[in-house]
Amino acid sequence: MKILTLDNTCFSLNNLPEELEEDVRFSVLDNSDPNEPDFFFMPLIFLESFSSPAIVLDIGGQEVQMPLDWNLAVGDSETGMDVEILPLTSIADRGFEAFVFNPLTSGKPDFMPVRVVNYYNDVKWYFPKMKNGQLLAVPVQDKHNPKCAFFIKDVSRQIETIDYGKLF
Repeated sequence: MKILTLDNTCFSLNNLPEELEEDVRFSVLDNSDPNEPDFFFMPLIFLESFSSPAIVLDIGGQEVQMPLDWNLAVGDSETGMDVEILPLTSIADRGFEAFVFNPLTSGKPDFMPVRVVNYYNDVKWYFPKMKNGQLLAVPVQDKHNPKCAFFIKDVSRQIETIDYGKLF
């Protein structure tokens, strides 16, 4: 799994050293209070590890691999209204567009087409510990200043939509 760091780069959690020499922070979209969604950089203090099936997505021509039981923030480029959070198992060939944004440099969000490329039975995952309602910014490009899609493990009814107007 990849995260967006404060220095605006893509950081892979699969190849971590035993100890990090510097303060690493990762980007989240905090929707724990739906009336005040905002972007934050949280310190990387604790990693969770688990094994689960994976889904490989094509987001705007770039491949992203995520746990199958996670959810993705999607929207509509034509209306640009609310952003909804949908299970990755519901994405296949339904014409959804991923909400993509770089919280450090993007002036406005984009929406990129999403399609399923592949599935894997068992993948070892490492991801940062996050609070309920926080979506992880996952870079869809392996470069400086990457666009990011937003994923979340667990969704409650209270946070299944993000008010686009309150976010920007």
